Formats: sequence, C-alpha cells, structure tokens
Amino acid sequence: MNKPRLSDFDFSNVRTYEIDAKNGYLKTDGTAEDHQRAIEAINALKGLQGLPTHQPATQTPETPLKTAHRGIKMVELVEQYFKLKKQLKPATALAYGNVAKEFAQFIRKQHVADISESDVLRYQTWLADKGNATRTIDNKLINLHALFKFAIQQKHYEGENPAANKALMTKKQRLKEGYGIFEREEIEAIFNSDFMKVAKEKDEDYFYTLMITLFTGMRIGEVTSLQKDQFKVSEKGTHYIVVRESKTLAGQREIPLYKPFFYFIKSFIDSKENKIFKYEEKDGKGTGNAVGKKFPRHLKSSGITRQKLVFHSLRKFVNNEMKRFGVDVEARCQIFGHEFDNVNSNTYSNEFKIEYLEEITKEIFSSISKLLRNQVTMTAASGQEVRIHF
Repeated sequence: MNKPRLSDFDFSNVRTYEIDAKNGYLKTDGTAEDHQRAIEAINALKGLQGLPTHQPATQTPETPLKTAHRGIKMVELVEQYFKLKKQLKPATALAYGNVAKEFAQFIRKQHVADISESDVLRYQTWLADKGNATRTIDNKLINLHALFKFAIQQKHYEGENPAANKALMTKKQRLKEGYGIFEREEIEAIFNSDFMKVAKEKDEDYFYTLMITLFTGMRIGEVTSLQKDQFKVSEKGTHYIVVRESKTLAGQREIPLYKPFFYFIKSFIDSKENKIFKYEEKDGKGTGNAVGKKFPRHLKSSGITRQKLVFHSLRKFVNNEMKRFGVDVEARCQIFGHEFDNVNSNTYSNEFKIEYLEEITKEIFSSISKLLRNQVTMTAASGQEVRIHF
C-alpha cells in the first residue's frame, strides 16, 4: 500500500488555532465548544513534543471564556441611541454626546460593560467639585440614566442601571428652582420697549419670533423652525399652526391662532417661500439659539432684572394666563404639548377640536394684546378692519 501524501487530504474544513504549547496560550472564538476542542489539540501537541500532558480546567457554557472584546463603547452607545431614536433633536444628541464623552474621560473607561455604580458616584462628586450647579449635575446624570437604560434594553449592559436614583434635587425642588414666569407688567415693558421697536425695523425675524411665542406659547425651537405649510385653516375658518415634529408624542399638536393676530402676521408669513425664519441649526445647537442669546440684552434694555427670567418664561406666562382665565388643565396640556396622564382622557375620549381651543383662548389673547400699547389697523381677507394692540 502506498504511503499517503498531503495532497490526499482535504484541509478546507480543518479549524486552526494560534497555540503556544510551552506557555499554555491559545486563541479561540470564545465559545465553550471551541475552547474544549482547542484544549484537546494542545494536549495532543504536547504529547507529540514529549511534554507532560494535563487537562486545564474547562469552562462550562454558563461561564464562557473571556475574550479581549468587552462590548460597545460609550461613544458608540450614543451613536446607536440616536440612530434608533430619530425623533430626538440634534441639540439633544449633542448634550448626550458631551456628557458621555466627559464621563468616559473622567472614569478612564471606554467600554459600557466595565462601568460600575461607583464610577457614576465619583463622576457626580467630581462635577460638584468643579462648581457645577446642582441642577446641572442632575441633568447630566439624567442623560446617563437614559443611556444606560438603553444599554440594558439592547443587552450591552448587565445588572441594574448604575445611574439610577442619583438625583440630588427632589421633583418639588426642581420645580421651585426652575425658570420664572413673567408678570404682566414685565410683558408690557418688554413688548413696548425701544429694543422691540428697533427689532421690527431691523430684525423682523427676532420681532416675529417673540410675537408668535407670546400669542401661542410655543417652544422657541418650534417657532424658529416654522415652515409655511405649518400654517393651516380649518373648514370652519379657524387659523392654527400644526407642530409635526417634537421630542414627545404630545408635542405633535395643533395650536389655535387668535384671529386678529393671524392677520397681523399674515403679510410676513406670505412673504416667505417655505422657511419662515432665517435661523439655522449650528454646531448641534437648535434654531432658537440665536434668539435665546439676544433675549437677555432685550430684558436688560427693558429694565427687567428679576432672576430666573429667560425666553422660556414667555411660554410659562402664556400658560399662567390661561390658568388665570380658567382654561381647563387638559386643554392647556393639549395646546402646550404636555403629557396628560389620565385614563378617561387618553382612552375614553378624543382631543378637543381646534375650533373649541380657539374659542376658549380668545379672551386670554385679547387681554394679552391690550398690554401692547401701540395699535395697528389691519384689513382682514373679508375687507373688515381688525385692530390689534402692538
């Protein structure tokens, strides 16, 4: 019988390993089955070399062999988070990304699976030592909590959420320490100021951003990103704005427009092709960033020095006026895009019709318009003159 030659064998299905028999090193694909086969191979090789054979402790499927790969990194987790949650704004993605990067650099761990609760607690203390405000620290940990919740859902992290239950402020304290609400006298000072009069002539985008916010209570980013096709009119003649994109489902809504105010802004809206305002997203910051930066100068020039008053305080003022005039909380939530957690409302009834929302807010916006001393006469489509205070 002829001796077999190497060419007589098919090596296409033979598994290969990187093995250092002397030092007992081997590289496998990480499964228990592959590990066991590699052990058998190294023992056979040791036998051929005249080395003493022994059987290293094998690992069961319940305790798989550890490999050099430790799973997803923090920066990759953020990318995956926003890839799957496309409804979130670029500004939100930037905030989450900055927190994740800062956190990973501080704890000197890149892989999500390596992070522990003690790492989060050390980060929290470090933020305080750096002089971060308590609210800022809580906000950063809220972002981390959301990221780790997602990591757990996607099987990137085992165990409890390491950022859970780390809030330094109670819900009541957060509400108390939040942004202030403008008083009627302050609204009067802001909208009748020389700053506002100059803006109407030289910066219409800023002027009309403030006006639309005051007569709708919309978020700054919702106003500055408005498109012409968001202005609608119902079959019964109610003018309204439809918000299609929002960070929450409740934020996708229809907002009534006070009719005299609609005719006040109509010529400005009609002059646009599609995008209403000039503002653009820049460096991951929302379209409202430029207005938000200019507003403090406006307040200062108007003699407004009270603390915690920001652009968002306009939205709070409108909501407070509706409450003062007796508008039901459910209707207010629908107008402002807030969640209203009630079984009867969510399951057993439909939303309020836009015509009803216009009717119950008419008196409020009429009252607000009277704070604006200068009067402008506008002609409605019907030819009827409509007077609005400005």
